[in-house]
Amino acid sequence: MGIRVASRVVGCLAAVTVVGGCGEGVPASPGGSSTSTPQPSSTSGATPDPTSDLVAPHHEENAAATRRQDPSPSDSSSARAALPRVRSALEAQRRRGEIGVDETRATVLGLGYDDADVEVLDIAAHLGDPAATPGVLVGIATGPRTCLVGAVTQRRVSLEVDGTGPPGEYRCVAPVTH
Repeated sequence: MGIRVASRVVGCLAAVTVVGGCGEGVPASPGGSSTSTPQPSSTSGATPDPTSDLVAPHHEENAAATRRQDPSPSDSSSARAALPRVRSALEAQRRRGEIGVDETRATVLGLGYDDADVEVLDIAAHLGDPAATPGVLVGIATGPRTCLVGAVTQRRVSLEVDGTGPPGEYRCVAPVTH
């Protein structure tokens, strides 16, 4: 225990000693004040330097596999047109207290969507958390690169237009790891 405390004290003293002499200006006086010209901070930018040791060398390549595709303008337009009708049907279902997988799938299929284009997952099961909000996650592929994605819970229906997942990763509802 004593060694840890001593190590921390030495580390702090070293940091204070190094920092006290930093900057381009007049060296610190015994009172601790200095008149230095402010220098731009390396942490002031919002975009990390890709050559920095703080960014994994292949971060962008690795992260690309988790990003949704951008929907085409025509796919996005048709999905936005379908959004009110789907939301209205899911809202009516929610008001009846029906927020389960089977009821939601039946509602969406009743709107004419193909079974292969509809994903409905129990929220608690998907998250692996029995204490999660009761309800379902919904994903409806409305075009080659476009989905309606959202949730139906006891309190509300959320639904929005989004791109599909990367090919080979997921279709509309992203796995927990993404």
